[in-house]
Amino acid sequence: MSHDPLLHRLAQLNWPTPPADHPDPAPGQLWRSTWNGVASIVVTLAPPTGRNVAVAVASADQTGDEGTVVADTLLGMTVAVWTTITADIKFFTLEHRITDLTAASLDTVLDVRLNGTPGAWVPIVDELDDRALIRADLVDRIEALANADWLPETPTAVATVGDLAAQASITPSILARELGITPGDARRLTQGHRAPSPTEISALTELLGAVPASTATFDEALVASMDAPEFRPALQLVADRHHAGDDVAARRSFAGTMMAMAARPREQGPRNWRAMIRDALLHED
Repeated sequence: MSHDPLLHRLAQLNWPTPPADHPDPAPGQLWRSTWNGVASIVVTLAPPTGRNVAVAVASADQTGDEGTVVADTLLGMTVAVWTTITADIKFFTLEHRITDLTAASLDTVLDVRLNGTPGAWVPIVDELDDRALIRADLVDRIEALANADWLPETPTAVATVGDLAAQASITPSILARELGITPGDARRLTQGHRAPSPTEISALTELLGAVPASTATFDEALVASMDAPEFRPALQLVADRHHAGDDVAARRSFAGTMMAMAARPREQGPRNWRAMIRDALLHED
């Protein structure tokens, strides 16, 4: 789904140039959401909860179903908001904010969604209805975005590098020598602050006598901070420069770096992850 017909149609219309900014999500914002080649236009419906934000799909097509609202925006454009196509998506998928809905339009969207007030079109009752094809495409896109994540899955009943190393009395210094990495990097492996590479897994399996888990665990507050849309452009640049465009690899590597930085001696008190991330990205080569 690398081609984005929704955004293409938006670009063809005679509208003001979108500001393309990256604020924290809030109700009534119109965003371009994209991840792994899938893109959609969405309207945020509520404040974020954890790493998620509730959205409804929007489109430039002036068509919809019984739950679709023709919504006005602060830039003077109108979009069709499909209140019957909603999902909770991770807010790191929010690439840039296009504009905001007017307060009146947001009220209408929420009223149709929550109270079943009729929208602008009649229901889709025939699969041959052209609207059914548009709806199916919008559903596919938002489902893909709702399933997006950059965190590794937590393994079950699989020993970590740290567990296996402890059982075999293998110290970080031995790991560092055998893998050809620094002692600090070896400690990050044993502490689960970064995942072993495929090459390292092979060497670790031989050294430790079992296949270690290939995942890493990161501080939840760090993850939530990295998810903020303000960091999306810089982290995409990191992916392009150092990870052949792989956003997942870039984020996992960067999170490991941040965990290592946080492990250094510091003043007491909660970490300001956002400030630390900004500083690290500012000095990223």
